[in-house]
Amino acid sequence: MNITIIHETPYEMENLSENKELINTYLNLIIQQQFNMEIDLTDEYTFIENLVSRKPIIATTFSDKILSDPEIKMFLTSIITEINTGSCTIQSIKTKLRNYPESGWSSLRRII
Repeated sequence: MNITIIHETPYEMENLSENKELINTYLNLIIQQQFNMEIDLTDEYTFIENLVSRKPIIATTFSDKILSDPEIKMFLTSIITEINTGSCTIQSIKTKLRNYPESGWSSLRRII
């Protein structure tokens, strides 16, 4: 019996830690747009290495200001998961930021 293992990677994971400033700007902007408030997210997450893939990922380190608001916590967790999995790429973040405010973000429906 022969077993063939095929490893397919649909995309190359990006080095998130090289784009810390860009990601921080993006997260701050979408929080401002979704919740109409400004929150300093600087200490609300950190970049770590995934133990299995050895790729950098974003890990949440939410403080009480985020944990006390379930909507913001759920929203940020969702966005960070999209970034970690590659569903939201660095290129798409750059495009969204470049096209802001023309992108119509102010008319986005609430996700939560």
